[in-house]
Amino acid sequence: MSDPPEHHRTKSQIMNGINARADCWPTWQQELLLRAALLQDGSAIAAWERWKSTVDIEHLDGGSERLLPQLYRNLLHQGVTDPLLAHFKNAYLRTWRDNQVLFHRVSALLNSFHESGIETIVLKGAALALLHYRDAGLRPMSDLDVMVHSSQRATAIEAMRTVGWRPMPRFPELLSEGYLSIVNSHGFTDDNGRECDLHWHLFPECCHTDDDDDFWHQAVPFQIHGQATRALAPADQLLHVCIHGAEWNSIPPIRWVADSIAIMKSSSIDWDRIVGQARKRQLMLPLKATMNYLAEEFAAPVPAEVLRSLRNATISKMELAEYKYKIQNFEQRPLGFLPLLWFRYLRLEGSQHAAFRIFGFVHYLQCFWGVDSIRQLPTYGARMAIRRARIVILGFTNRFSRMWPMKRSLTTG
Repeated sequence: MSDPPEHHRTKSQIMNGINARADCWPTWQQELLLRAALLQDGSAIAAWERWKSTVDIEHLDGGSERLLPQLYRNLLHQGVTDPLLAHFKNAYLRTWRDNQVLFHRVSALLNSFHESGIETIVLKGAALALLHYRDAGLRPMSDLDVMVHSSQRATAIEAMRTVGWRPMPRFPELLSEGYLSIVNSHGFTDDNGRECDLHWHLFPECCHTDDDDDFWHQAVPFQIHGQATRALAPADQLLHVCIHGAEWNSIPPIRWVADSIAIMKSSSIDWDRIVGQARKRQLMLPLKATMNYLAEEFAAPVPAEVLRSLRNATISKMELAEYKYKIQNFEQRPLGFLPLLWFRYLRLEGSQHAAFRIFGFVHYLQCFWGVDSIRQLPTYGARMAIRRARIVILGFTNRFSRMWPMKRSLTTG
């Protein structure tokens, strides 16, 4: 991703990130940071020098903040001396400390599950930090992610309640079987404000009962603070990171790049498996986009035949529409999250006749929103529309307020 010409940007634009993109891909500044944190030759130092001259270190976006521990280690290993390294070292030490607390908390939860006869796979941050980064200070985590068999979902939820985890944001009685059967996970919180996402499916797009069987068959054993559990096989881990990363998030999800590189460096990847899993789940488009990006921008060791297979894959219209929508900032679109729910519903009930799809989607929304009666949906929908309108208006207002100082400086300068 090339830099915008310097003469087209004012200093205030550079420092305040006016160029920030509205999709899931790294901005040119974030890409410089990724290069500085991940590359191993002189280009990392060159990227570091350019990056630090174009950002305000004290006001980084959340996605960039998450990369500071890796930036610290990479610059340190390459012999860079700079007063800013003390700031990055603090980020590394803080990440290590916070992760130890989270590891302790997840090991206690895993023990509770074990005592209830529940099998587990630890997802995302904890598994990545311990198995692929192999340094608890390099991979910041804001929550815990644990997957159980869909058949043990109810038992797992009860076990979590027993040890002090409460479902959020809805009341426990709203965790109906109808709701749980159409989503892949639900979040819980404890008295200390820590969060845990309980999964029974890996992907929100794939919520059929048997969609995760082959993930369980290939899962690898490991331990957290002495508590036995499992993690995804490396190919499945890489697939999960890439698909999860290729979606817009209010916190720029750029660390999927660092996670992917860490997995490739630490493990032997079964490339046939990752392509096969993506094809089976109709997730070839996000995998194609992320693999191309990693290969082109970071020289990731993705085999040429894999890139060719992804390039020649047949993509349905539904997949294309779904992908185009979820990589954009749907929070500021009038319909918000609703189209993604429609795509997920189609994946569950795609074989139905068009008329039955509409009726079925209404029931789907009733289950998802926890509405007692279909007659309540218009009222709930109206409240959601008002909320969406407020978000859209706020987005335009914030954008205008960022542009106003620039316009004023141009007219007065």
